[in-house]
Amino acid sequence: MRNKKPKILFFANIPVKNQERSIGGATVLANSILEFIKQDDRIDVKHTQIRFFWRNKLQLLDYFIWLFRFPFSIWKIDVISFHGTKDFHFIIAPFLWLWAKLFNKKVVYHFFGGNFHEQYQELPKIARQIIKKTILTSDFIFFETLEMIDFFKKEKINNIHWLPNSRKPILKKLSPKNFKKRFVFISRVIPEKGINEIIKAAINLPKDYCIDIYGPIDDRHYKGDFLNDKKATYKGLLHPEEVLSTLSSYDVLMLPSYFKGEGYPGIVIESLALGIPVITTNWKALPEIITNDINGVLIDIKNEKQLKEAILFFNEDNYTIFRERAFKSFQQFSSDIVFNKITDSYLN
Repeated sequence: MRNKKPKILFFANIPVKNQERSIGGATVLANSILEFIKQDDRIDVKHTQIRFFWRNKLQLLDYFIWLFRFPFSIWKIDVISFHGTKDFHFIIAPFLWLWAKLFNKKVVYHFFGGNFHEQYQELPKIARQIIKKTILTSDFIFFETLEMIDFFKKEKINNIHWLPNSRKPILKKLSPKNFKKRFVFISRVIPEKGINEIIKAAINLPKDYCIDIYGPIDDRHYKGDFLNDKKATYKGLLHPEEVLSTLSSYDVLMLPSYFKGEGYPGIVIESLALGIPVITTNWKALPEIITNDINGVLIDIKNEKQLKEAILFFNEDNYTIFRERAFKSFQQFSSDIVFNKITDSYLN
């Protein structure tokens, strides 16, 4: 590998055209990583999609096919770079890992999200041992949150590295921006992301406040007209290329989440990159990226009263300093710094 470009199989899902279900935090981040490492002329990267069927449960069919297809896909590959979520880790990843090691391939394993350590603890002992003897013995392991790194260090897992959710720098410096009382939610529209709390908090806000919601609606919980006659307004689904321009037209991002799998949400990182402060919750790893009264406001989960108070807290007097602190806090999440860790793992 030292005398030639290592050949990398980037095994991950990225957003697929005309497949709304394929658009999510993990796929957007995987695509960002892929585009970054493609620019490095020291390596030769080939991407393979994990899923081809995006309807519920049909990923099981993809996994079954990969059991037989995988050894042929890695025949001329030097490094297997896995980027997966919960179903992948526990259903198919240990088997594909065994194929990789059988063919003496280097394995880089990247865990999306912030609660793999909790999922791991819930497994039966035999399942934990399988995970521990396979994917958790990869040559390089990347976790998104410091909480997970601390947990697995205590489990005596080696080769652990911090890979926070990251975004490409957007602005070189902040331009002046007036506070216009415009607040936005951009994420999956599900109760666990705090939608109900946003709706309730918005009811009694002054009329000059704008509360908008964007994202794919989970029809198990809401319908497209669920915000009719509400203070909050549903504005539809944003495609990845529309997110930044939309986000930049607002003053503050709201993400009052209590989502079980919350890690470092990409939309929060993007907000910081734009110098937009964030209202979010004391939940999971969110306080690792948002510090109360510094780059945003932290509230308790499921608390619409605190959410309303946080919305009203921002004003013309304090907004500029919050913008500056938000922008400064983005630096540790810059993809120019973070994604190099993955490229280095392929070469070292």
